[in-house]
Amino acid sequence: MTQINVGKPVLGSNFIGRQDELNYLTKLIQMNQNVVIIAPRRYGKTSLILEALRQLENEKLYSAFIDIFSTPTLESLSSEITKAVLKNHKLDEIFAKSKNSALAMIQNLKLKTVVEDFEFILGFPEKKENDWELLWKSIDFIDQFPGKHKKRMICVFDEFGDVGKLDGNQIVKLFRSKIQLHNNTSYIFSGSYESVMSGLFIEKQAPFFRFARIINLGKMDKNIFLEFYKKQLAEKEIFSNENFLLSILDFTDGHPYYSQLALQELIIFHALNKKLPTFDELIERLLLIEKNYLEKSWEEISSRKELVKTVLAVCGTDSQIYSVLKGTGINTSRALKTLEMNGTILKEGKKYEMSDPLFALWIQLNLIKKT
Repeated sequence: MTQINVGKPVLGSNFIGRQDELNYLTKLIQMNQNVVIIAPRRYGKTSLILEALRQLENEKLYSAFIDIFSTPTLESLSSEITKAVLKNHKLDEIFAKSKNSALAMIQNLKLKTVVEDFEFILGFPEKKENDWELLWKSIDFIDQFPGKHKKRMICVFDEFGDVGKLDGNQIVKLFRSKIQLHNNTSYIFSGSYESVMSGLFIEKQAPFFRFARIINLGKMDKNIFLEFYKKQLAEKEIFSNENFLLSILDFTDGHPYYSQLALQELIIFHALNKKLPTFDELIERLLLIEKNYLEKSWEEISSRKELVKTVLAVCGTDSQIYSVLKGTGINTSRALKTLEMNGTILKEGKKYEMSDPLFALWIQLNLIKKT
């Protein structure tokens, strides 16, 4: 039975939609093509990447998955890279347990041979290397390790746009200088902040310009979710009107996270109350569940007056944004570009809309209707 997993990557039978993107990504990986995946937050980038790697397991490729978001220092990034590479020989946990003791490393028979071939690993407990030296040697390790074993490596840097927190300019130059020479490895980079990813991969002056194939993830087809809803509810003997389900999916508007969350809440509400919620009850539950996230999202916008006025205009009118904001004294074009590049808004034809439908509703309820 398929499980409704919300807020974490989904694989196998839990992975729905994105089949075209999955097939395309899989083919690119098989062709040794470097790839960049860009999308707003909660659009399923990580699930897509992990499912592609899962489907390619039978091809006996090495793989390494490093989440930049969870690495606050250069040393932790070096450690996570090394650990991810060693995982291909099931040495990751041994490394994690012994990386504070050089003696433990060389006494462990399984890890000893790797340490002998790649002595930089002793730099973690012995501090023989400074953080930058550890990092550049760990980046080389990504390519050298599969080369030694006559394998090919697929290395994923998830949320690569966050690399800027670690001294962005220098670290980006280091990555570029190293990985452009790698022969055994192809790379997948993902990022949520389009402005950062554009500056890294898309603009002509970007350090990784034309280094990788760009995949932009958009909304998902609500008909895919409708069939998924029907199947999930039928398995649990929950009966619902199709128009009710469509009203939910019209609201979530192809947003993967909220479409999954709404279904999960339908099932939970039914289990607790022996009936489905009304549409308004469901939306109220979603707003409550996401309250902290929505408030934090607004906090990130509210520090800039021009962004506040632009977001309020996008959420509060169907008219042309430029005409609505005319005479407000803000640079509308710059504000729209900023919000589009950081993933807050999307441009559909000539119209701008919020990428997050629940955030748009929260703004309407808490900021527009109260004014």
